[in-house]
Amino acid sequence: MLADFAAGLSYLGTTGYWTGFLVAVFITVPIALIPGISATLVMAIMIPFIVISVSDPVIGLVMLATLTGIDNTLDSIPSILLGMPGGATQVTFLEGNQLAQRGHAAHTLGAVYAVSAIGGVVGSFALAIIIPVIAPFVLAFGFAEIAAMAMFGVAMVAALSGGAMIKGIAAAIFGMLLSTVGPLGLDFRYSFEQEWLLWTGLPLIATTIGVFALPEIIDLTMTRKPLAPKNARISYNEIFSGARYGFSRWPMAIRQSLFGVFLGAVPGIGSGVVDWMSYAFGIFWTKDKSQFGKGSLDGVLFAESAQNSKEGGQAVPTLALGIPGGRAWAFVIVAMLAYGIAPGPRMLEDHADITIMIIVSLGLGNLMVTLLGFGFTRQMARLTLIPYPVLGFLIIPISLLAAFQDTRDVSAIAIVLGGAVLGMLMKRYRWPRPPLLIGFILGPIIETNITDSVARYDWVGTFTRPLFIVLVVLAIVMGALFTKFMSGGMSTTSDDDVVSPSKLVPPAGEAPDAPARRWSWRWREEHVFTLVAILVLGYAIWEATTFSFFGKWFPMSLGIIGLGLCVVQFVREGLGAETGDIMDIGIRSRGMEGARSAGLIFLIMLLSMLLMTGLMDEGLKWGAVVIATLGPMLMMQNRTGVIGGIVAGVTILILNLLFFDFALAVIWPTPFILDWLS
Repeated sequence: MLADFAAGLSYLGTTGYWTGFLVAVFITVPIALIPGISATLVMAIMIPFIVISVSDPVIGLVMLATLTGIDNTLDSIPSILLGMPGGATQVTFLEGNQLAQRGHAAHTLGAVYAVSAIGGVVGSFALAIIIPVIAPFVLAFGFAEIAAMAMFGVAMVAALSGGAMIKGIAAAIFGMLLSTVGPLGLDFRYSFEQEWLLWTGLPLIATTIGVFALPEIIDLTMTRKPLAPKNARISYNEIFSGARYGFSRWPMAIRQSLFGVFLGAVPGIGSGVVDWMSYAFGIFWTKDKSQFGKGSLDGVLFAESAQNSKEGGQAVPTLALGIPGGRAWAFVIVAMLAYGIAPGPRMLEDHADITIMIIVSLGLGNLMVTLLGFGFTRQMARLTLIPYPVLGFLIIPISLLAAFQDTRDVSAIAIVLGGAVLGMLMKRYRWPRPPLLIGFILGPIIETNITDSVARYDWVGTFTRPLFIVLVVLAIVMGALFTKFMSGGMSTTSDDDVVSPSKLVPPAGEAPDAPARRWSWRWREEHVFTLVAILVLGYAIWEATTFSFFGKWFPMSLGIIGLGLCVVQFVREGLGAETGDIMDIGIRSRGMEGARSAGLIFLIMLLSMLLMTGLMDEGLKWGAVVIATLGPMLMMQNRTGVIGGIVAGVTILILNLLFFDFALAVIWPTPFILDWLS
């Protein structure tokens, strides 16, 4: 085996290895900077070209592994600079975008590069150490245990909801309920007789862009201001200052990285779960918790350290058991099979050269991207000084295209827009969105694994497995501890726990300064959203009665629990309880002069692009050019808007023709409005 390792390391002295490695790096760097375009999509496109053109499986597989490894560092850039989070960068957006808004984008990115490099190296070393002995541990996680880990993730995110505990749990339940849309066995759940549209359920990328990303783009565009103030500190000194801070936090980075390796090694635990659980894990070890949710640099580093190291963890079940550790690693398995290599327990013995080079390349890729990041971050950080309408009208069509590419169906665009409406309402009425998205990601993991476990061990056998019991108890205990710590550490006391009599409205006919009655109740604007949630959950329960047993037990259970929580929230809102601090960003354009007219212009531009998309061949391509050019001009109505519109229009035109058409050969949506009318 040592001879095989040496043979693998000998690739470091070959031109072929470094050519493949650098090609992978320089393909990933520009793609990772484009909002909504993930490494998974790029890998799906690149696999045929790599397998056909690269005959050496070591180099071909290293290229794919490098693609997924280094994307984790760069996808933090759109989240911090543009307010465009992905499924695995919600924490980075929540904390980092607020730091960018205060002018600390360069400092934040410098620190991110530092801990990302540490995380990548730690993940590689951990992979090298544990892969020979990890199989028994991974095999101990059966269906029930994976479901318990997912429950643990939901508990952590709900506990992090701060001053909106009831809303946080209800949002997580609603997210899990959304994940049940689609077929299960012979049941087509909540498909509204549109089975052909929802054959695979609600797509993750479209839902993430809709609920989390698009509302931020709309909100920031309506401010008509740059993200950062004019005196923002953007210099190489600031970047290196952030890097020094990140490297000075090496004990924390190593701790978080090892936690990320552990989470990544559990099959089925995706990047979005790692993001929030590592964030919660870092908060647990922090004494002062009042900073989190308001722009905490340490909060960003908690998540980013684990995000990079988790690739080493996800490589463990991929190589040792042939079980993909994540979506991207599933493509690595596809390429391995195309090369005639069978992943599994004999991987280390039969293909030690491939194993060692994947390990080495994960570490080298993170170090390479860190060096590149130091070089171009100063220029990228200047994006925060550009008025956001110039960026917003550029990003929106790219986001819609990314959602469409994931499913190749125009229904993805409708899902993005529907999700955006939901996301804006949640921002408006202060319902935390992270629990909803994590619930959406974890819902299928919980339902599928419990159902499979029951099919094998029955209900009693499933819920009496020792490791399952330990994990569930741990989730409950940790959730309770986090609830206590967060409520004690937040700077603003949550009113979700205590209804203050001073906030209750006096009944009609009573003097305004008279003592308020303790249980007086009145209708409030917030009730509209909560009432709609109650009606939706009621419908979900009623509809679930028509499903088979295995199709209805999960959505019906969720609906009943969620309905109870929403009723409690409805009553408490009427009694005057207000939401305290939450782990989310509210509407930043609210109350700004001209925000309504800006919103109207935005709506007209969006509808115009959608109309072109629905009526013309490649309408999205040309509609993107139109709104990127006219949007900033109409919204800002000054010289900056005119220049910004011209630059944005030319930029999106070049991207469409050279990058999307020529380099990626994307498929554009075909006209659909006339088909719908007929």
